[in-house]
Amino acid sequence: MQTEQLNGVVSKPAYSPVELNPKSSFHLFIAEQAVTGQMQSLFDSCGVEKEIAVYSDASDSRLLESLAAMPLTGTLYLAGSEPFIWRVASHARQAGLRPDQISMMAPVSRERHLFCCHCYQITEGVTYSPFICSGCGLSLEVTDHFARLHSAYFGYQANAEDSSDMPEKREVS
Repeated sequence: MQTEQLNGVVSKPAYSPVELNPKSSFHLFIAEQAVTGQMQSLFDSCGVEKEIAVYSDASDSRLLESLAAMPLTGTLYLAGSEPFIWRVASHARQAGLRPDQISMMAPVSRERHLFCCHCYQITEGVTYSPFICSGCGLSLEVTDHFARLHSAYFGYQANAEDSSDMPEKREVS
């Protein structure tokens, strides 16, 4: 996993094309809501032991059990929204997987989780900036600064010095 340098910010994840790990003896494919075409193609071309599963919740008990049972020589492939793949990757690391055993496909949507730097609330489903914080109600400027710990982007009060001069609403990318 690399980061993208955009306007001096180096924490926004950049997603490289995902390929099968030829050294892996087991491949676990996890998708959110539905299997993507890219994931299905990788799964179909995989010749060794493999499993594919779809979950709507990154903390599903069956998913966590699958991660805990991953063999040392296994590889995990993730597809879905950015918040979903980062939460599953976090659970996988907690289960003992190394970062090089986890492959994340490019997110299927622009939806972000937003971490408010004022009240520490995480707001889900953010697609534009500025966005109203679900915790403190401040209008937050959505940044490209990604916090891996929270699987969320930082949000700071938009134009804190003059709240009457708000930036125009724009879609996040």
